[in-house]
Amino acid sequence: MEHIVSWIWRKLDAFVGAVAIALAGVTASQGQAFVAQYIQRLGGHLDEAKAQLLSVQTGLRYELMSETVRAELETGAQMRVNDLQSAYDSIVGSDILTRPFAFFAHAESTIIAGTWHDFAPALPLDTVSIIYVFIGMILGFLIYELIKLPALVFRHNSHRRRFRPRV
Repeated sequence: MEHIVSWIWRKLDAFVGAVAIALAGVTASQGQAFVAQYIQRLGGHLDEAKAQLLSVQTGLRYELMSETVRAELETGAQMRVNDLQSAYDSIVGSDILTRPFAFFAHAESTIIAGTWHDFAPALPLDTVSIIYVFIGMILGFLIYELIKLPALVFRHNSHRRRFRPRV
């Protein structure tokens, strides 16, 4: 009977491990798809901010304002362009391993919310996405193994107690 229970435990462990690895891989691939859609939206915000800056600098409406008000508006618009350009350059210019960190360091909550609202899951098959899937699978495997480690230690200790010679 103990062999059957052990066999069931091993099969259940293999199944749950495979599910954890698959979920981690899918999550990593969707993470890459989300970042790609975020970059696209960020580029749109950057284009809009540049158009607003140009409008403040050259628009007739802004020429009629006092120099102080116009300078404040131009400074604010320039800061917005600089912030968005810096975030865009950092995320797009990062390599495959640093891109998630660049994303989290420079992501704006309003753009993330908009991206999440319009997020369309994708099956990206480019090299970067496939690498992220494998990294996600490896991390999923490691996390699963760390989660089940206390159960294995407990099980191992209970087997040692059961077969200890009586004095």
